[in-house]
Amino acid sequence: MRGRLAGPATGFVPPAVGLAVGLAVVSTSSALGTAPWLLWAPLAVGLTTASGAVLVYGFRRWTELVALHTVRVRDVAIPTAIVAVVAALGTNVTWLLPGAAHTNWRNSLLLDIALLAAIPAGGVMYGVRHIASKSPLIPSAGGQLELLLGLRRLLQRLLAAVGSLVALVTLQGAALLALERSMNTAFGGRPPQYVLVVGATGSLLVALVYAPGWTALQSHGQRLCTQLFPLRSLNEASKILGTAEDRQKLEVVLGVDRSMIADMQTGLIILAPLLASTASVLLPH
Repeated sequence: MRGRLAGPATGFVPPAVGLAVGLAVVSTSSALGTAPWLLWAPLAVGLTTASGAVLVYGFRRWTELVALHTVRVRDVAIPTAIVAVVAALGTNVTWLLPGAAHTNWRNSLLLDIALLAAIPAGGVMYGVRHIASKSPLIPSAGGQLELLLGLRRLLQRLLAAVGSLVALVTLQGAALLALERSMNTAFGGRPPQYVLVVGATGSLLVALVYAPGWTALQSHGQRLCTQLFPLRSLNEASKILGTAEDRQKLEVVLGVDRSMIADMQTGLIILAPLLASTASVLLPH
């Protein structure tokens, strides 16, 4: 997974290819130059360009992961491939559906590009889980703490990267729906709530690759906190309080005091407005 894409000399190639693909996609629209097209085109080109950048970012984070601790491609290949295949089937199944449910080739292509670009980042997330789920790999508590902090920072950065793709995919889908509606196409006949489905699906896919690593880090972090600041053997109130305070400080440093939803809302910027929009649509007025 390191490959030449991780090299600084070639890091600009995937974004440049993404830019070219995006320009080719938007230039083939029969609505070229119309107001809806002017809204959709920058988002589509931005999505393909960002996809290329996230592809490079994922490969480089793999190099960073391997520097933290040894992990092999085969250790993460199976879960990464399963999620990728399920996502590809889910995003392309609409080719088989009739009417407004039938996909638009531009939308399908852009979704597939974003999905493929996120695969290396997903592999790194599973790599974080693979390392963090093992028994302590470093004998010293300080070494364990340093490793967990490095893995957590890496996981959060990856969440922000793939979260940006989810946001762009959702915005692009909304703009394309408006464009197709202005042209009275079958795809434009989809209800506005379709955009919520796109955002929710993207968020779910991110959760599938983020949750295993987050859970492993939480578990390992809690064990380290218990190891460094045990409470069960203490009887004196002052010692219990002091140890509990020190333990809470370490939990904050490790981030084990936070829920996964809180972390995802921070890194996945589309999640909070998506939840609010879903509530406004589904709840009775």
